[in-house]
Amino acid sequence: MPLIVVASGKGGVTKTTTTYALGAALRELGEEPVLLDLDPGASLTENAGLIADGTHALDLLEGRGTVESLSAPTTDEIPLIPGTGDLLASNGDRTQLIAWAERLRAAAATTLLVADTAQGLGLPATRAALLAADYIVVPMQAEPAVIKRSYPDVLALLRLFRSDPELRPRFPLSPILLFVLTKHNNRLGLTRHELDKLAKEGVQIAAYVPTGVAAAEACLSGKSVVTYAPRSPVAQGYRDLARTLIAAMNSRKIEVAS
Repeated sequence: MPLIVVASGKGGVTKTTTTYALGAALRELGEEPVLLDLDPGASLTENAGLIADGTHALDLLEGRGTVESLSAPTTDEIPLIPGTGDLLASNGDRTQLIAWAERLRAAAATTLLVADTAQGLGLPATRAALLAADYIVVPMQAEPAVIKRSYPDVLALLRLFRSDPELRPRFPLSPILLFVLTKHNNRLGLTRHELDKLAKEGVQIAAYVPTGVAAAEACLSGKSVVTYAPRSPVAQGYRDLARTLIAAMNSRKIEVAS
């Protein structure tokens, strides 16, 4: 089973909304995802109507528990391993980075993990998740300041990993990147301009999630937008992302089998 990591070099691009909605959409399509909150701010945990009760994501990273023992159902009835502020206390050295990444890969060997990450790419838990990732979902918006810091930072970190002779033999380092445009409004000239720039840079958008109030309202309910407003264009955008992801997963399975 793969490890799917939702990450961006830029904050405020709806990573948490995307993680929860993607998990719900994957479940609708017959998958059995488990959500993992690697954000010390625990936004996903809070949005999903949970409070960490003493067991959390750091326990998984440190090998003190299993996915089954650490997860609890969200309001959407999706298993979630809560986030914790204790993630800020990690030292972030190489030994820890490798150990955390290896534990994430071990957990994902039997579980479809969908991990939310903190703002930016600096925290050790985020870097470990990206090192171990099979798929990286990068939410972004069609604004120059957002695009400049979103996917280029992710690509730069992956290049750094690939240049490391100690990491190359221990991790696949070949994640599939899926770019999702959130708060999309194609009627804006700026949006069309930025999409043209992305196309010239070879960035293909996997899904378009339109702007709308449904996602913000869903946060107050403890539900994902897919469950809260299933017929909304926002929910449909995330279903499109889930279908694209499943297609990529199936394609990779065929490659491995052959």
